[in-house]
Amino acid sequence: MDFGMPYLLEMKSIRQCAELCHELGLAFVELNANFPACQMSRMDADELRVLAGEFGLYYTFHVEEECDPFTFNPAVRAAWLDTVRQALHLARQLDMPVVNMHFPRGVYITLPDRKTFLYDQYEDEFYAALLDFRTLCEEALHGCRTRVAIENTSGWKPHELRAVEFMLESPVFGLTLDIGHSHGVEDVDEPFFHAHSGCLIHMHGHDALGRRNHLALGDGEIDLRARFAWARRNHARVVLETKTIAALRTSVARLPQILAENP
Repeated sequence: MDFGMPYLLEMKSIRQCAELCHELGLAFVELNANFPACQMSRMDADELRVLAGEFGLYYTFHVEEECDPFTFNPAVRAAWLDTVRQALHLARQLDMPVVNMHFPRGVYITLPDRKTFLYDQYEDEFYAALLDFRTLCEEALHGCRTRVAIENTSGWKPHELRAVEFMLESPVFGLTLDIGHSHGVEDVDEPFFHAHSGCLIHMHGHDALGRRNHLALGDGEIDLRARFAWARRNHARVVLETKTIAALRTSVARLPQILAENP
């Protein structure tokens, strides 16, 4: 089971991430398109390949958190589709195992008695966009090992669960379990993850206290032994997704003890 690190706010470059990843004995860096250094216009596949060889690591990729390739605006949707297409192309060039994405909930309208999500209300348009996106990913990743992993965030609504399940019908998709996000919403999505247990390919590992997450391992109340055992059973890699270098160092230092408790 491989452990890796995220791109951190304190970092000034991907090289700096790679140096820390190597120093800490981790296996990979999760590049994150939310950061300027990880924009497609700034990254070169050949340079990243050389860097990976220099430090003995590999990469995964996190697309922008606001990425919504299903939006009803065709011009905006086309831009997001092109953004994802570029990310998948880079992932293919570098033989990345995972491209991670949040699933966009979409806009809702507040009615007197309920909230109505437009992706639920306009299901035909939504599923046409879902199919376009799924087909794009299948075509871009045909013949390679890279998979798109869909990450849980704040508890999936029924229309999201149906849509994620639709994506999982394709072999190029899998699931990312963010254990802190899950903990913050009382693990409401876990029945879905268990029902699709073979689809878990990636994990964001950090500790949490209530809704306060991204803590160093051991600073919260999550049963980390059980979560990492789950990842191991699925041969899923784990990003130690803290938000500071100090918390990452603490997590790595505590990891052997956590793993030792997992026979």
